[in-house]
Amino acid sequence: MASYGNDLTELTLGPPGVSARKARRARNNGRPSSSSATVQAFVKVSMDGTPYLRKVDVAAYDDYDELVEALNEMFCCASIGLMDGYGSWEHAVVYEDGDGDWMLVGDVPWEMFVASCKRMRVMRACEARGLSSNA
Repeated sequence: MASYGNDLTELTLGPPGVSARKARRARNNGRPSSSSATVQAFVKVSMDGTPYLRKVDVAAYDDYDELVEALNEMFCCASIGLMDGYGSWEHAVVYEDGDGDWMLVGDVPWEMFVASCKRMRVMRACEARGLSSNA
């Protein structure tokens, strides 16, 4: 009979993309940090048509393009994009701000988005067109 002893390995699961963020942070270690504490801004993300939610640390990304790329990987999709009035994307990303208003991701500067985002939703682009400030 095999003996396992006291040497057990703990399995820790994180949200998708954790290894990519760790690699990016390791790559950026040479760059001085603006604060000594790492800022985390976890928000829930839902996608129309999927029965599950994901949680994303929006502060771990540098800009909207990285965030959208991660959402495409997360939901196994290649049709999520920013609504710029000209895109032919099938899905658009909207977020709820501190006032409870739903806004298109990309309509405000990145730092303001990270500070005010409470949750996100990936929805059909045709439904999101009414939210656009420039469509």
